[in-house]
Amino acid sequence: MTEEPFDPTPGGSDRAGVGHPVSPFSLTLDRLRRDPVLFVPFVVAGVCLWLLDWIRRHDPLPTIPAEQTDATVTVAYTGYPTGVTETARALSSLIDLKLPYLVWGITLEVVAVFVIAAAGTVTIARGLSADSGGTPLRRLLAYVGLVASFDVAFRILTALVGDAVGLIAGLILLVPLFAVFVRVFAAPAFIVSGSGPVTALQQSGRATRGRGWSILALVVAFGLAAWLLGLVPWVGTILSTALVGSVHAVTVAVVRETATDGHGGR
Repeated sequence: MTEEPFDPTPGGSDRAGVGHPVSPFSLTLDRLRRDPVLFVPFVVAGVCLWLLDWIRRHDPLPTIPAEQTDATVTVAYTGYPTGVTETARALSSLIDLKLPYLVWGITLEVVAVFVIAAAGTVTIARGLSADSGGTPLRRLLAYVGLVASFDVAFRILTALVGDAVGLIAGLILLVPLFAVFVRVFAAPAFIVSGSGPVTALQQSGRATRGRGWSILALVVAFGLAAWLLGLVPWVGTILSTALVGSVHAVTVAVVRETATDGHGGR
């Protein structure tokens, strides 16, 4: 059976052949195979984050090694395309610092956000067949705002869950958390398409209706893959960012393109 061409325009077909739906992940792999340049932004981002890991290990501010975790399996998912770094910096480590150290610590975190936001903006824009809305700078700044908001919210939530609730309550809280991850899955692509943050979240919610379980499977798969690749010694940051970040970003673009008012409202 011959495969019908994919119509990427809003309202276009997301089926190949007659009566055979094609998953967003399959379309993503096909798009990456046809355009390997889509990997480049997150490869560069992975190298930059690897360098930031090295700097964090050698600067005087406290860091949190990735190995320090009580969980045997981790779904490393934060709501936007990224990878898993070998080090992290808790917000509490920036409290009561002298100004030079505070500026240095904040600068490293801002650089990390801009690196991931730039990679996501470029990859999603290239992955979208239709022209993206707004100027490149406007799209980048809007995407930076989305990444920073997700990152701060996730850090605060993680700290609250870790400090204030037990294991059972934490597991219960995972249900609404993953429900939110599913609904905001396509938000980065709507941001790159020119929507504002609030509008992008609303559009993502509509685009993922009727696709909840399939999007949840993608969220878990990306989170597990990022965590596993992040465990690779020395190059884990580069691998998780380059591979998972790229595939996640293109999948977000595909989900945004295959969403129509009729499909998203089911």
